Order: sequence, then C-alpha cells, then structure tokens
Amino acid sequence: MTLLITGGTGLVGQILVHYLMEKTAYAEKPHTIRLLFRKRNGNPHRRRFISWCEKKGMDLVYGDLRKDEDVMRFTKVSDPQSSVLIHSGAIFNLWQPFYLLYDVNVNGTKRILKAFHRNRISKLIHISSVAVYGTLTGTNGTGITEDQPLDLKMEKGYELTKALGEQLVQDYQQDHPEKRVTILRPSGIVGGTGTTLDVFSRMFFGRFVSLPRGGLDKISLVDVEDVARAIYYFSDFDKGNGEAFNLVSFVSTLREVVEKLGWALQRGKISIIPIPLFIFKPLYHLARGIRKIKPAEEKSLLLPILFNKLGKDIWIDNRKANSRGFHAKIDLHESMKKFSTFLAQNPWYVQQKYGVTL
Repeated sequence: MTLLITGGTGLVGQILVHYLMEKTAYAEKPHTIRLLFRKRNGNPHRRRFISWCEKKGMDLVYGDLRKDEDVMRFTKVSDPQSSVLIHSGAIFNLWQPFYLLYDVNVNGTKRILKAFHRNRISKLIHISSVAVYGTLTGTNGTGITEDQPLDLKMEKGYELTKALGEQLVQDYQQDHPEKRVTILRPSGIVGGTGTTLDVFSRMFFGRFVSLPRGGLDKISLVDVEDVARAIYYFSDFDKGNGEAFNLVSFVSTLREVVEKLGWALQRGKISIIPIPLFIFKPLYHLARGIRKIKPAEEKSLLLPILFNKLGKDIWIDNRKANSRGFHAKIDLHESMKKFSTFLAQNPWYVQQKYGVTL
C-alpha cells in the first residue's frame, strides 16, 4: 500500500507525516509514503523536514501541481488498487494573485482527479475547507452542516478557489460513483503552525485587543493533529466514501480563544475592547476595498477571511463525522499549550517579545 500526499511540506502534510511515523505501521515501511512538493529552498523548518523525510527513507517526488506530467508521474505506483491519494496541496497565502491561487487550487485539483482516475488509485481524500460555505448569510444562531451548498459566487480569492476545486471533486464523484472519494472540510486550523492563530497572535503586541461585541460570538476551530487523525481514519477504504465531513475540535467564543492566546503568549490578563457591530462591519468592507486597490501583504491583519464570519453567531457542526466514528481529541487548552511551544521557536514572536532575532 502506498500513501500519496500532495502538500507534504505544508502545515497539514508535515503533521500527518509525523503522525504516520509515530502512530502507524508506516513507521516500519516509510518508503510506502510518497510526498509531492516543489523544489524550492523555503524556510529552515521546511528544509529540516525534507531532510528528515529523506533520512527516514520516504519516497520524495519533486514536482508541481501546475504541471500535468509531474502529477501523473507522482501518482504512478505499482500497487494502485491498495493505494490512497491524499490531496492537501493548495496555496493558502491570501496575498497571492488570484491567477496563481486558481491554477494551483482549482486546476491542480483537476490534474489530481485526472491522474487519480487514469492511474487507477483506489481512494482519494480531498482536503477542502469550511471556506467553501462563503459568507453564510442568514444562518445566525445555527450550526453549519455539510448540507450547506458551496458558494460559487464569492468574490475572487482563496475561498472561491477552494469551492471551485471541491466542486470538481463532487462532479467527479457523481460521474464515477464506484470510485472511493472522501472530502474533509477543516474549520480554522490551529495548533503547531496553524495560520489562524499565527495571524491573530500579531494583535497581541498592542496594549488592547478590540473584538466585535467583545468576542461573544462562536468560532469553530480544529487542531492540526485532529486533521491528521481524520485523514488517516478516513483513508480506510470502507469509511466515508462519497461523503463530505466538517472537521472541528472545539467551538468556543472568540473571547475564550483570545484569553487562551494571551496565556500562550505569556501576556497575562488581556484587555478587551468591545466594538459594536455597526462600527465593526464597515471595517470588513474597508478590507475588501483595500484588497481591490492594494493586495494584502503576507502579515496583514486586513485579510477579509478573518473578518468574514466575525460578529455572527455561526459555528460549524461536526456531528456527521462523529456519527461515522471519528471524534476529535484535542480541546482548546491543549491546543493552545502546543501553540505556546511553537511560539517559543517562532522568529517573529521572539523578535517582537525580546527584541532579538533567531
């Protein structure tokens, strides 16, 4: 059995590989793990991870989701009928131009589906996102289930490319009901180098933290380790075929998350300033306007995806995954505890807090 993973050097991919090596039989046969990743320098952490994979004896394939020949070569295995293709490769960098997001997140998925079918791989797990649900207008006070339709009319951006990419997977499944395909939709990913917390943490170097309605609204988050566990769980040929699943570790108020982040950042008690919604909502539209004139920078806090669901009493319902036997294990406190360990080794955090550079 070969486990083929796109995006193997990304947040989810790295945690998944470590999980496989620590908790499963893949530790005895690391060569049955094949990773596709681009040949670039990247940051030191990425380089160390690649070196570790090489030493462990994994099958590393340099390639690009934007090239048909690379994807086809990556998925060519000697044991396709017992292999699983995990497609987690995507561009999450919201400051990247739309054409690049589209070519990787949409056209890249199209190439994966073509190779999956032509090379007769037994099962596909597609890592989507709850971003596919869009703005969720009129759903205040309810949990969002997998029955919520994809929003294919969003403004151009990361969210739209994830929705369009998943639509391709759904269309393929409908045309080929005999194929084993499972879609996983993580909510905001936290823990380790989770982007959601990494961006929010940058708010905490000021004196106060401003939150809509004082942070009383719900926010759904999933720890990256639970995402890895879900991927492995649903890689079973008999689980979740033809279905999509929301992934959530915990649902907390934004205020609770902020207070735990303050603890992780060793900030002690956080001073929260409530912002009325009639003031907060224009900030969201301002962020959209700024994006049209000037693309958001890598560390910008005016990323529309952060504003989109705040100020609304909306959460993501994960009961369907529970009904199929998968249960998240990590709570808010444990996730933040791991995040504090990550921050201690994060260059921007060390520089901001202590005035030194790692």
